[in-house]
Amino acid sequence: MNRLLFCITFLLLALKGAAQPKGYLPIQNLSEFQQKLSKATASLKSLQSSFVQTKHLSLLADKIVSKGQFYYQKADKVRIEYQAPFQYLMVMNSDAIFVRDEHKSTRINTKSSKMMQSVNRIMVDCMTGSVFSNPDFKVRAFSNAGKDLLLLTPLSKDLQRLYASIEVYLDKSDLDVNALHLKEPNGDYTEMVFSGTKHNLALNEALFKTR
Repeated sequence: MNRLLFCITFLLLALKGAAQPKGYLPIQNLSEFQQKLSKATASLKSLQSSFVQTKHLSLLADKIVSKGQFYYQKADKVRIEYQAPFQYLMVMNSDAIFVRDEHKSTRINTKSSKMMQSVNRIMVDCMTGSVFSNPDFKVRAFSNAGKDLLLLTPLSKDLQRLYASIEVYLDKSDLDVNALHLKEPNGDYTEMVFSGTKHNLALNEALFKTR
């Protein structure tokens, strides 16, 4: 999937002082990589992608798998729509977040919640390539033959309670986001794998309504 997001409330968690990821080497010319990422995201106006999310819980032998659709529209509109095995919707639009499950709907003003502001910014940063300027995270970049990897480590204690680390896997050829690994302090983690990504579609504005 393309420049995400970290991108989402089910996203995040941090390994304090996380070690170098296995099979990856640090990117030496970080400035050049940042320029490439910014250039790749500059022309992105909208995006749609399918995703499969797998939740790994230490207390459960079975993994929890769900599927859905991800939408992004420049500059700050995100829709995460779970379609199976349950229906769940999250829409981020500017300062508002709308959440709907099978029982109720909730609207949150991110201005009243620093945590929600952080989640919202992560999503937008991943889409716009500005993740390196986010003061809430230490960002390190790694690479191997086929992928680049951004490792985000939360800096504030509030975020560290939620996240252990976020790993963003990018296709080396076009810097599309292929996968996210969202690790929690207790060892549980969520993996999101994106496929069928389409760029610069004419998306209906109704997708991003927060009411």
